[in-house]
Amino acid sequence: MPAEDPRPIDHERLEAQASHLARVLVLPARQPNATTAIARLHTPIGPVLNNLFLLRIASVEYLGRRQPDAGGQLDSRLTPDMLLGPLLHARWDEHGWHCQYQPLVNQQREVVFRQALACASHRIHFPFPELDHQCREQIAPSSFWDTPQDIAEQLDRQEQHFRDASREALAGCLPDGAVIHDPACSTGAFIASLAKAFPASRCIGADRSSAMITHATANHQLPNLSFAVADAHAPAVPAGRCDVLILRFLNAEMMTRSAAIGLFEQLTGLLRPGGMALVFGQSSVLFEVGLQARQLSLQVIGSLANVPGTLQLFQFYRLVRPMPHLNEEHP
Repeated sequence: MPAEDPRPIDHERLEAQASHLARVLVLPARQPNATTAIARLHTPIGPVLNNLFLLRIASVEYLGRRQPDAGGQLDSRLTPDMLLGPLLHARWDEHGWHCQYQPLVNQQREVVFRQALACASHRIHFPFPELDHQCREQIAPSSFWDTPQDIAEQLDRQEQHFRDASREALAGCLPDGAVIHDPACSTGAFIASLAKAFPASRCIGADRSSAMITHATANHQLPNLSFAVADAHAPAVPAGRCDVLILRFLNAEMMTRSAAIGLFEQLTGLLRPGGMALVFGQSSVLFEVGLQARQLSLQVIGSLANVPGTLQLFQFYRLVRPMPHLNEEHP
């Protein structure tokens, strides 16, 4: 057996994670009866906690667990076989997360996944960021973004379902000249796909990595598309001028949860009344988007999407800034 890591737990991070769980976790109001089968799961503090997800259907939290592929990568698309069952009890301490759940059979898992798309309040949440064994959040080094040619093909493959869902969400609802902004556009392929799909729009991609912007500019040249070197903390679009905001980087391994929440609050200020934010990511979104959106008076019109023709689900939030003094008789 490998030796235990002698370094101490970061108790400040441990308490911050406990606070997050207390805010977002909904557990059943009643205890299971004596005939209900109960399974137990203990996941120690470390990277594998990020494999766990919660699928909320009405007032029930279903516990699930992703399995990495042969290359050790986790997919953003969830399938019914990953679902474990309704979460009955959970406890978080310095030894990890201790859960009890009611196991489901395959047919029950598929029924739950079909129900998931029926209501905008149903959502997927990943309660844990990428953690090390001391409970500290793990962030990719900035040098990761210095070689865009090495990650372009992988990103293209991993993001195709997000591009398809984004085009579908925006089809028929954009005015001519609509401003679509991706404040962390990386290789530029995502914002370029929207510029191609909506030629009457004005698409602006920005990234703090000059290597990424050089790559994007060289590989994606369209008359309605432009790129700029800019940090998301100093956006390339003025406040209140954005029709569509693409937020696909407030995610595990990209930044800490507290940083993601701060950027979410700042960047959604770019939306004009009636504007839409799309929030998702190849790695899991770090916070409960619905909870934060309500605090900013943003309307959640959707939380999930699926790959057409399949039961594969993924996080895909559609948020709208309401029009001021909207008359209910004239939506």
